[in-house]
Amino acid sequence: MIGCLFSLAVYNGITLPITFPLSLYRFLLPAEAPLRDRHLSDNRIDAIKDGWPELAKGFEQLLAWTDGDVGDVFMRDYAFSYQAFGQRIDHNMEEPYVRPSQATQHRQAVRPEHLLMVTTREAKAVTNSNRQEFVHDYIYHLSYLSISPQLHAFRKGFMACLAPKSLHFFSPHTLRNLIEGEQHISIPDLRRCARYEEGYSATHASIESFWRIIEQYTQDDRRHLLEFVTASDRVPVTGYEGITFHIVRVGNTALLPTTSTCFGKLYLPEYADEDTMRAKLELAISNSKGFGVV
Repeated sequence: MIGCLFSLAVYNGITLPITFPLSLYRFLLPAEAPLRDRHLSDNRIDAIKDGWPELAKGFEQLLAWTDGDVGDVFMRDYAFSYQAFGQRIDHNMEEPYVRPSQATQHRQAVRPEHLLMVTTREAKAVTNSNRQEFVHDYIYHLSYLSISPQLHAFRKGFMACLAPKSLHFFSPHTLRNLIEGEQHISIPDLRRCARYEEGYSATHASIESFWRIIEQYTQDDRRHLLEFVTASDRVPVTGYEGITFHIVRVGNTALLPTTSTCFGKLYLPEYADEDTMRAKLELAISNSKGFGVV
């Protein structure tokens, strides 16, 4: 069902406020898609850097280690480690990844340990000679094997509204941008797409103060502002030209700035000075409900 919702969003050009790792988008692309493995290193670490940065950093250190054997320093077993039902599981990756049968899953009063893969043989140590294979197998277990039923169900729903051949034009990065949009907000680009109403113009003193204030915002605050005005904190795949960002002059300076997200309009009072505008804006975008006289 979630895959179907994603499919409908793509079909209708809707940017979703989610953040998924690149490994998911690589899985969604057909195996024969020419850009599927673009910019992906042989050890596949690039595929998990965004989702599991600390793990990726550890793998890079493991592979780059030259001061003796990694088995004596890192002391890692050839096992995939995860948490399930409050228990830590270390699965020997040389053994098959066994899943409980459907009958077992639906059995009444089932004990948590009955649903877990039980390793019957102790895993060997990771050494210089097998560390490449260890990293490859761990990433495979992490990003696919341990969650394959859910991944395949998601992909089945995702393809509900899409033609498989259409995905041949995408890399994992571009498919993610299509679905999630761009999270980095450029104020010069946003300023170029802005429009003004009710007496405001690009050279109006209040508008110049507004952009000076916004330019000092962090990326988080810029995303809050964009969401405040447009109901989305992402730049759509069509770019800033696809954003409706209108600034409308209102006279009551006792009010906080308000918005009409359906029409992408920011109702900005003509405040007496820049400090007042800064304080009112910060209060407005930090509290998205119940604006009134402050």
